[in-house]
Amino acid sequence: MSQPFKLYRLQQTDSQLDQKQSRLVTIENILQDDRQLQEAQNALAKCEQTLHAAQRTLRQAEAEVQAQRIKIEQNQAALYGGKIRNPKELQDLQKESAALKRYLSVLEDHQLEAMIVVEEAEAEHARATNNLTDLNARRIEQNATLVGEQSALLKDVARLEDERIATASTIEEADIQLYESLRVSRHGNAVAQIQDNACAACGSTLTPGTIQAARSGSSLTRCAFCGRILYMG
Repeated sequence: MSQPFKLYRLQQTDSQLDQKQSRLVTIENILQDDRQLQEAQNALAKCEQTLHAAQRTLRQAEAEVQAQRIKIEQNQAALYGGKIRNPKELQDLQKESAALKRYLSVLEDHQLEAMIVVEEAEAEHARATNNLTDLNARRIEQNATLVGEQSALLKDVARLEDERIATASTIEEADIQLYESLRVSRHGNAVAQIQDNACAACGSTLTPGTIQAARSGSSLTRCAFCGRILYMG
């Protein structure tokens, strides 16, 4: 088994490791990301504050209407109770009665407005509650799927790491060092196959001598343009 072939196999293993480890990082970031949940919780908390404020306003409006009705009842009792006979006092009571009823109408309008605000706040609160409930359900389902994928990926990574150790142990240290250096400088692609007499990584045409050297596999042959290790395949 030639050194280029071993390095090519090592690169295949490393590429799979890179992909799986990258996916593991993505999964962990998703599992840790609770921004949507926090936003939904904050939205619900804001709706609760708005609803409580609207309910307080309604209770106050209801109390004012009730108090006004009591005043009207007292006015009517005095007006029609027969105790007051003075025409001037009766006239004043009638004027007061009219004023009290006009203000009751204003207060009842305020009460109606407050009721509408409460209904709207209740509807918004219900939407925020449902949104949080749905988000929690989707997050639980999503996380269960991701945790399952994460577990499978960790097993794959462990297997690939064992394969890497086994493959690397058969490669000379100097070749490993060159391979690792090229992995860094060539974005993870240190070994390139020869396809149609060209380097498959950079596309440059190879000389017949370079192709023959790569075919022999007795030593490492590198692309004159990109410097990658060539593998005849």
